[in-house]
Amino acid sequence: MEKTINTSENGVYIVQDGTITALSPKPFGQDTIIWQNGQVLDIERAERIRIKQKK
Repeated sequence: MEKTINTSENGVYIVQDGTITALSPKPFGQDTIIWQNGQVLDIERAERIRIKQKK
């Protein structure tokens, strides 16, 4: 079964050993990819929450 990447949606795709892993975008935040020996080991996802202050 062949998997495909949808180029009409925003996101990040990691292809490793023939397997596709999709990361969906978040409203705010940061994704860090951790590599080991040329392959993705982990993905750290941090979230930022914006506090709006009225003036």
